[in-house]
Amino acid sequence: MKTSYIIAGVVLGCALLFVSILGLWTIGTYNTAKTLKNQYDAKLKANEAIFDNMWKKITQSHQVTGEQKEALKSIFVDYAKARTSPNAGAVMNWVKEAIPNPDLSLYKTLLNVITGSRDEWTANQVALVDIAREYNLMLEKFPSNVLLGAFGFQKIDAKIISSTRTDAAFKSGKDDDVKLD
Repeated sequence: MKTSYIIAGVVLGCALLFVSILGLWTIGTYNTAKTLKNQYDAKLKANEAIFDNMWKKITQSHQVTGEQKEALKSIFVDYAKARTSPNAGAVMNWVKEAIPNPDLSLYKTLLNVITGSRDEWTANQVALVDIAREYNLMLEKFPSNVLLGAFGFQKIDAKIISSTRTDAAFKSGKDDDVKLD
């Protein structure tokens, strides 16, 4: 009789241990998937903010150089008109003094803004893809796929912002060299 109690106790102990391990695994798997989903959603929002900030920087930097470009253009147009006017001599002296030495450092600054912003944007897009890959892998691998499917977790299709040129290259499998004018 004592042997049957011992066997029942061992079986019950093993069953409790199995249920405990299964419970801990379930909680860990659920929490990992939920964490990855939340990271993905947060990274997606962060990418939106970075994208918005990038375009604001580029646009606002370009406005400064655009204003300078227009001012410089106006001076050269006035210079050209003055050369053909009846008072060309007097006006030429004024225009000669008014021609500025253009500061091209703003264009260099704009190029740095564009390059830095695009690099940050690309790094965040890559991180978004990595989070989605890790999350989706949990939904595809057994046995976590069974558990997460039961909880209603859905696959993430990573939202990547791309250009028309990139889309065309990936559809055709070809890309031509970039030609700078």
